[in-house]
Amino acid sequence: MVAYLLSKLGEWIEQADQDRREAYVAMAKDLADIERRMIHLDAEA
Repeated sequence: MVAYLLSKLGEWIEQADQDRREAYVAMAKDLADIERRMIHLDAEA
């Protein structure tokens, strides 16, 4: 039971992080901004 809850919590955290990253890239103004943001996210990981 505890393992299941921890697994679900991990999935929820991963999804929240992915949503945050996608929203950050989606706010880009142009293609160069998208590239800068993607490089920033790669460096963060």
